[in-house]
Amino acid sequence: MPSILLRLILPIFFHTAITTAIYLLLPLGPLESTALSALLCTPALAYIYTKDQALRPLAPSIPRHRLLPIPAFGAALCLLLNTIITALNLPQNSPAYQEAARAIYSPPFILQLLSTALIIPIAEEFIFRGMIFAPFRDKLPFLPSACISALIFALYHGNLPQGVYGFLIGIAAAWLYELYKSLAAPILLHISANLLSICITNTDFLTPLFTTPTTLTLTITAIISAAISTICGIWIYKKNTLKEDIL
Repeated sequence: MPSILLRLILPIFFHTAITTAIYLLLPLGPLESTALSALLCTPALAYIYTKDQALRPLAPSIPRHRLLPIPAFGAALCLLLNTIITALNLPQNSPAYQEAARAIYSPPFILQLLSTALIIPIAEEFIFRGMIFAPFRDKLPFLPSACISALIFALYHGNLPQGVYGFLIGIAAAWLYELYKSLAAPILLHISANLLSICITNTDFLTPLFTTPTTLTLTITAIISAAISTICGIWIYKKNTLKEDIL
């Protein structure tokens, strides 16, 4: 357990320290600093994760079609969770979230895509699922391992709206890792969720839903996104628990 706790602290400290150093030493904003830090840290994180994986049972290869519903699952979860958070009025009551949102969404759109929807999710999945969830899962049942990693992921975001969102997405990402035995699945989930969030914020696509929400539109959106999430979740579960993969 001490080695697990050390692994829990070091990756986050490593990534955060490099991000802070970049932000202080270079003329970059918070998002750019985080993305550059993620880009620099990912090779080291991948190396450590690969060494850890060599000590675990060999994971089966994943047929590509089993990954197909994950982007829809991630996008639907993103929409569902943002709808719930908006309905609870959490963003408006969190100055810390508003500051974080300005840092994320003020850079150019292409930079947001590369950073928030690609580079950062990969590094975060190596940390929170590969180097926190996986070692805990070696010692503990799934649920406490998933909750621990998701809670740390939530606290890492530093504000209540992103914390609630991060915790629930973290549970889903851990569940996918459990089923697929590979980081490819949670990375794809994380990327698809962040990608939809970026597109909603930067385009007219569904923007009115979150800027001028009504009870009716929020309810309809929640029902539709919950239905899509459930259908995709059932498909994913069945395809990864049946002994024979039937197309």
